[in-house]
Amino acid sequence: MAWLGVDDEPGPASLRGTIERNCIALLSNVRQPPIDRPSEKWLGRSCPRERVRASGLWNQNHVDEGYDPAFLGLLEELILHQDPHR
Repeated sequence: MAWLGVDDEPGPASLRGTIERNCIALLSNVRQPPIDRPSEKWLGRSCPRERVRASGLWNQNHVDEGYDPAFLGLLEELILHQDPHR
């Protein structure tokens, strides 16, 4: 498991909100053929929420949105400047 520290207040206009929305949109299978399908045993296949089943993610927010490719540069900068001892 990995995590990315983003030091700002949560909210729709926050940096962490931008990263979250764009990561979910990028990884979602809703708008595209899946690159990495969930396994046949993935519990999300039984979820009553169609957006979870279609996206392949345990999330229903942002799964049917497009992502802004510019966010990848922002994500790279955050990763490169993470404190490895934090």
